[in-house]
Amino acid sequence: MHVMEDAFILEVADPETGRIVPDGERGTVYITTLYKHGAPQIRFNVNDISAWHTSACPCGNTQRRLQAIFGRNDNMVKLRGVNVFPEAIGATVVEDARSNGEYFCFVDRVGAAGVDQMDVWVEVLDGVDRAVCRADLERRLKEVLGVKVAVTPVGKGELDRYTGTSLSSKVRRLLDRRG
Repeated sequence: MHVMEDAFILEVADPETGRIVPDGERGTVYITTLYKHGAPQIRFNVNDISAWHTSACPCGNTQRRLQAIFGRNDNMVKLRGVNVFPEAIGATVVEDARSNGEYFCFVDRVGAAGVDQMDVWVEVLDGVDRAVCRADLERRLKEVLGVKVAVTPVGKGELDRYTGTSLSSKVRRLLDRRG
């Protein structure tokens, strides 16, 4: 993911403050086009989360490069101080052969202290021991995300009313109900 630095200026900035982050740290990508005169883009927020590589590329190209697109800023939620991307949850759910890959995240503020909590509903295959699957996915998601989330296994097709999978190509994966 080399950046053609003679044609574009890319910046990686903190999603909340807009300040440039150090190389290697994740942030939202801003792009400025240098040769697009008819409709120039100046510090256009593409809403993708990425980070600059901090090492040289093995291919020998000396231009800067992005690590990866980790998710979308508009899908990101802050959960007890940790940035959580539904895409990271999806990648973990897809790895589990007991699920069909469908998931949906609910974020709520619970209790008198107002603690943020995420419940990830996952469609599982028929015959799966849901209690074991739930425990395994909760452990794995804590490893991947760095924050504990609850998992609720559900049957095939039960998430369609939330995701809109059967109605649209733009699938929803998150409902933040914190107000």
